[in-house]
Amino acid sequence: MQTDKAEQYRELVEESQKSYRDNPDDHKNNKIELAALDTDICKEINLYTYWQGLGYAKKIPHIKYLLVGQDWGNPFLGRKDFLKRIISINNGSNEPYYEKAVFDTDDNLVELFKVLKDSEGKSYDIATKRYDDLFFTNFCLGYRKGKESGGMPKELMKRDAVFFKQLVAILEPENILCLGKRTFECVFEALCGDKTQKPEGFCGAYNVFIENYKPITAEYEENKNTRIFPLAHSGYMGIMNRINKKGTVDEGIEKQKEDWEKIAKQRG
Repeated sequence: MQTDKAEQYRELVEESQKSYRDNPDDHKNNKIELAALDTDICKEINLYTYWQGLGYAKKIPHIKYLLVGQDWGNPFLGRKDFLKRIISINNGSNEPYYEKAVFDTDDNLVELFKVLKDSEGKSYDIATKRYDDLFFTNFCLGYRKGKESGGMPKELMKRDAVFFKQLVAILEPENILCLGKRTFECVFEALCGDKTQKPEGFCGAYNVFIENYKPITAEYEENKNTRIFPLAHSGYMGIMNRINKKGTVDEGIEKQKEDWEKIAKQRG
């Protein structure tokens, strides 16, 4: 069974990348064009997996938290040093994915993950350590070719819903942490199936939903369940939107820490 999971993961990586190479028109609109990376760059399901989840197919550990973002962006846009580091990791180096003050999204995630506890009951220190029970990915598995940021339509994201559901079936995560409203929608619909079905309270303001939602459980395979948690994005705009653009980034992060504390409390 463990060997099967390793093979399933490797096949999923290849299949998802192939879908972008073979069907480029399916992964673009009039503003955004997405593409796969060369296989000598990204050998995991997503570049984010190089931070947490690297080498899953070799270890096949139990996953406590699957973190899901929207999309990675354009890795070639002023980020040559980052890509060199990824290639170096592929070649066996122990270099970290994370480097402080490169992406504010990641800097804020470092602080937010301190709210959660690892298998030893200690706060996660994702800035300095890779954990076997964490796995990071973006829902959208393609990478932008342009300079634009934001504006990712749900239609393009959902082209990868089948791959995301397969990933969840392989990883069997206890909990899925969704960064941002659109990511939460895509995750929920990919796993729950009926796109007309919405969690109670979701139709209102997303901030209100984050503060008041009831525990959300998805059955992704027969008798296999995972918990889904709606969260604000950890980038600057997500931080400020969480406090309705009133206050400071530090105040926004503190507000988000309260949201993350609910995750620890809801874990049964």
